[in-house]
Amino acid sequence: MNIRQKLAIGLVVSLCGLSAIAAHADTQRFSPEPMCKTTDPQAGIAASAVEQIADTPRGPIAYYRLGTGSPLVLVTGFRSTLTEWDAGFLTELAKHHDVIVFDNRGVGRSEPNAQTFTIEDMARDTAALIDTLHVRHPVVVGWSMGGAIVQQLAIDSPASVGKMVLLSAPAPGSFGTPVSPQVEAALSGKPGVTLRDVMGVLFPAADVDEAERCFTKDMFRPADYGKHPISSAVTAGQTEALRSWEANDHAGQALRAVQTPTLVMSGNDDTVVVQKNAQALKQLLPNARLLLVDAAGHAMMYQYPAALARTISSFATQ
Repeated sequence: MNIRQKLAIGLVVSLCGLSAIAAHADTQRFSPEPMCKTTDPQAGIAASAVEQIADTPRGPIAYYRLGTGSPLVLVTGFRSTLTEWDAGFLTELAKHHDVIVFDNRGVGRSEPNAQTFTIEDMARDTAALIDTLHVRHPVVVGWSMGGAIVQQLAIDSPASVGKMVLLSAPAPGSFGTPVSPQVEAALSGKPGVTLRDVMGVLFPAADVDEAERCFTKDMFRPADYGKHPISSAVTAGQTEALRSWEANDHAGQALRAVQTPTLVMSGNDDTVVVQKNAQALKQLLPNARLLLVDAAGHAMMYQYPAALARTISSFATQ
């Protein structure tokens, strides 16, 4: 058998494996929820939110703590501040959970050594925050790049994670499918990129108009947070971190030994982190459930904040 035949057989086996995973995935269609829900930053969950600083061994990390109940730690994505979480999503989670949202290094008032921005750096920062706040066995939710951070956290510090939720998360190395150059350009924050350009990759085409009108209104916007633009150093560092993740086959192999109960969620209309990543994560993680969400884009927590929060809460309390 020549090398071309071997490669062809390997490809067929891989495709068959992904098809089998898709066949065993759960598919959910949530009822539509209106956007433009949170129009007054002085009302709702943001009104009583107070920013705090955790003095961790890795440096200060800025965070908010919302609600009561079992702990949920939320790790945000590429070029995002903690305000990028949908306020309605956090409100629903906080009904039953102690919800902790925080800024990654170099963002806002989180100031661990912001000269390097590897996924490993940010995973260690997350572990340090969990330890400093004395949070035991939290469910850790990672959105987009935050999902890569949570995977690395489960590899390096399994005792820090009770369960994990990987929301629109990239799989590592050759197991995953990289973000396209066009999408990366839209999310880069470079001059000339408009809000509509960003909404066009975060949401399905049918929802872009409403997202452009409502996205900033629906964000979690505490009055004391202030204005914290993402610096060029953070943009460059996080971009390089994601490119390194896309080449990190070692992390992919390490996930095979991670026993943490995991919920992997992916939108059928996600053009940022395409669904093959979720299928690969289901294949790699031995204790993972895959949930595919119909008519959902990359920022699905803005489309279905209450339903998504209830799904995560149900998984957290099982």
